[in-house]
Parts: sequence; C-alpha cells; structure tokens
Amino acid sequence: MTGGRRRNLRRLVVSAIAAFLAAGGVLAAEPLSGHSDRASASEAALSVGPEGWSGALVGPRLGGIGEPHLPSAKAVVVETVTDLRAAVRAAEPGTVIEIHPGSYDFSGGKIEIDRPGLPDRPIVLRAPTLASVRLRFSLLEGFHVLAPYWVFENLVIEGTCEDDSRCEHAFHVVGDAVGVVIQNNWIADFNAAIKVNGKGGRYPDAGTIRHNAFVNSRPRDTDRPVALLDLVSVSRWRIQKNLIADFAKAGGNYTSYGAFFKGAGEDNIFEQNLVRCEGRHSGLDRIGFSFGDGGTGRRFCRDGSCEVEHRRGIARNNVIMNCPNRAGIYLNKSAETLIHNNALIATAGVELRGAGTDAVIVNNIVDGGLKVLDGAAVTAASNIVGPPDGTPSAVVSSGIFRDALGGDLRLKDSRATVGQGVPVDGDWLDLCGQHQDDAAPDIGPIQYRPQSACVRRLW
Repeated sequence: MTGGRRRNLRRLVVSAIAAFLAAGGVLAAEPLSGHSDRASASEAALSVGPEGWSGALVGPRLGGIGEPHLPSAKAVVVETVTDLRAAVRAAEPGTVIEIHPGSYDFSGGKIEIDRPGLPDRPIVLRAPTLASVRLRFSLLEGFHVLAPYWVFENLVIEGTCEDDSRCEHAFHVVGDAVGVVIQNNWIADFNAAIKVNGKGGRYPDAGTIRHNAFVNSRPRDTDRPVALLDLVSVSRWRIQKNLIADFAKAGGNYTSYGAFFKGAGEDNIFEQNLVRCEGRHSGLDRIGFSFGDGGTGRRFCRDGSCEVEHRRGIARNNVIMNCPNRAGIYLNKSAETLIHNNALIATAGVELRGAGTDAVIVNNIVDGGLKVLDGAAVTAASNIVGPPDGTPSAVVSSGIFRDALGGDLRLKDSRATVGQGVPVDGDWLDLCGQHQDDAAPDIGPIQYRPQSACVRRLW
C-alpha cells in the first residue's frame, strides 16, 4: 500500500469514527459471555501430524497446493543423504531434485545451498507428496540457503537434537537468497524453524512462506531465541496460510514468538495464518505475531539504527488464538502498520508500544483488548474489542462464533459482523480465499457471503 493510499485509508477511518460516535456508537463492544471450555479438538489434530491435517483452511495439504512447475531440463532423483548433498552442489537453473520416499538422518555439517536459480527457472527441492519423505536433522542448521530462487516443498523436517540449543533452524536464508519459496512442508522441533537475515550488506528479500506447519512437541529447553519464523532486516516477504503452533521457551527470558519481522525491514505481509500459541502444551510467555519484536542490535539493522523496527507492515485475515499471558499481536517501533480483519481468540489482545509505532487497526475481533503504551499512536474503527484490562478469555469471540476455541468459525450472531467493516484498500483475500466486499466488508477474517463454498472450520 502506498503512502498516499494509506493516508486516504486513515482519513476514511477517522471519518467513520466521527460518524459512528455522532450516532451514539462505541468502538469497543460490550463483552459477550459464555464459551465452551471443552478440550480443543486441535490437540488431536496437531498430534497426528501432516497425515491428519490435510484439508484444513491453512497449513500443508497431502495433495500439494497446486502450484505448477515449468518442465525441468534436469530432473534428479536422490535416495541417500550423500546423493542429496551432491545434487544441491551440482544444481543448475531449472533443476528439480526429488527425494525418493523414505526417512533420512542428517548429522555433521549443514546443507549448503549456494547454486543460484533464476526467476523463471528456480531450482526445486521436493518430495513427491507431503509425508512421503522425512528429513531428520541433528544439525544446528539444516538448509543454509545463500543463493536465490530456490523452492522447497512437500517435506517433513524434524529436529532430533538431544540438546535443544543444537537444533536452531530447519532453514537459514541469508545474503543473496532472494525469491526463496518454502511451501507445503511440515516442520517440527526447532528453536527458529525459519531464520532469515542479511549478510555483508546483502538481503534475501521477496521470499514466500506458505501452506506450511510449524510446530514444537514441547517447550524448548534453551536460552536461545525461540520464534518459529524469525525474519530480520528483510523486505517484501509474504507469510501466508501457515499453521504456527505450540512454541514456548523454557529457559532464558521464557518469552517466545510464533513469528516476527524486525531489523528495519519494510513492506512485509502476514496473512491468512492460524497461530495457536498453546495447543498440546501451555504456560510461559507466548506472543502470537509481532512487527518489531523486542528490538534489534544496531549492527543487524538494515538502516544501521532501527529507530523504527519495521515500516508498512500488514497483518490481515489471521486467526491468532490461545495466547493467554501475552499479546496476540505486538507492535514495537512499527511505523505505518495496517492491522485488519483478524480474529484474536483467547489472547491478551493487541499491544502497541513505543513512540515509533503508529498503526491503523480496523475490522478485527479481539479478545483481550487494545493497549496503547509509551507514545504509540493508533487509528482504530469497526473493531469488536474486549475490555483492555479483561482476562484473556474468549469473552468477545464466543458471542460471535459457534465454537471459537474448538475451531468452528461459523457465525452465532451475524448482526455485529456482516457488512459492518470499514472498506480497506487493495484486492486482498480472506481466510477462505474470497474477495472482500469493497463497500461494506465483514468484520473478522472471513467474509460471510451467501453461496460460499468455504467450510469455516480451522481443523
């Protein structure tokens, strides 16, 4: 979104607020009581792994995600760890490396990816189908991606280190590795499953992370950072349609993140994801998503200062849930940020902090309230928000959805949401992949239109 278009949206939101208040309205809805406290069915869904998750609104699919590849000039099938390492060393633009079904154990050194693809001929490393190949990494870093235009898909990757501090990343994308695509994978038991950052003044921009699952079977016993998607100083990445669940840090500062962007990056998008802070295990401080995190050391900042940790970020059409101790969305020194059409279910709400933070927040359903601290600025409208000092129960969402905590997002009461949103510029898609109503969008991550084929269940 350009600066002019964002200013127009801000003016429109301010006008909407004025009209709404003039008519006697309030920006925060009265709490709606009652929610099911039965054990969530998602615990069982997470436990069964990729075989049981296929078909949900987000995450990987057994049949793939239907992204076509151009015919390959060079197709390579590998059947051993040694063959795989050799194939990536020899890859050329357009090469498709397919791993024969089976399980593969890796130890020793990381897998160096330093052969470049091209924008119209990426190098593809894949399994034939999801769950047909398991890569078991007893490695500090798995794929160390230094070269541009690689695609990784259909892989199950598991961290198997006895010491949690020794399994840091399944993917570390650095330097010149622009245009990397990581899609339709199931990745488990790493501190930061995907780490992306600059190197030597070069930045791996414009990547895509979509239709994956990132999960940890237990809290990580480490004092190293725990953030399943950890992106620093990069721009124009899109994180889309992923399941991000069960991240916790049992050492150090006990604080973990599902995903964040920081380090003076710009124009990154976080959309259509399901973030489940607590699923199979609970406790500790878990933050769903952040622009800005807790800050960046100056030598890692793209602009050398990080006076602003992020600019022009967008978080939209996500469901972020079960983050009882910390915010579902946290902004720290995050400028020109747009947060719209999300549902934050049983979280501590949205927190904005720092004089560098300013955000437009519209069309969201928020359990836990909206907290603006330490000089942050916000323009907000058409949100259904719980009290800022309330407990992080599903006090708002339970009155809107049939069973929010059970993953059922069918509406219980449509009057508060359908057609009640502020128009948001751009041709964006909801959680179901549907276009919004340009004049009167619904509040929340799904547009509830007649004859929709969307099955509005998260699992």
